[in-house]
Amino acid sequence: MPHEHLHHGRLGSGGHIDRTSKGTILVVDNDPELRNVLCVRLSRAGYDCVEAGSGAQALAEWQRRSFDLVVSDLNMPGGDGIALADTLQRSENVPIIFVTGFREDFRTRLHRVKDVTVLEKPLDPAVLLEVVEASLVGRDTGDDGLRVGEAS
Repeated sequence: MPHEHLHHGRLGSGGHIDRTSKGTILVVDNDPELRNVLCVRLSRAGYDCVEAGSGAQALAEWQRRSFDLVVSDLNMPGGDGIALADTLQRSENVPIIFVTGFREDFRTRLHRVKDVTVLEKPLDPAVLLEVVEASLVGRDTGDDGLRVGEAS
């Protein structure tokens, strides 16, 4: 039975895990293959990545540790990404990147979420890395707006 969430680190020289991280990212999606692909790419780019397969698992991870950024699907069984963002941002203004094929279905509600970027599926992982960097820089500079990215 696969693990519901995995912690990823970077492999340093000699094969040991390098815990020096550019930031800690929570990746939430009910598709385990997509979660794994995103976390592998983020880990290779120097981020510490934690996976969650649902909003409930994401909240449990959120209570265990702090995150610099959240990457989440919008449309998930048992609760959507906007409900998750509302809950998370009550305690901390964390930047959120939504990865979705259903942006139009959530357009009105998306404007309630602070510091959010929306990327369309299918997603180019290189675009995600660019948006992650920009979101973390935006957090440092106080940028707080809805951005919509187009994945190529």
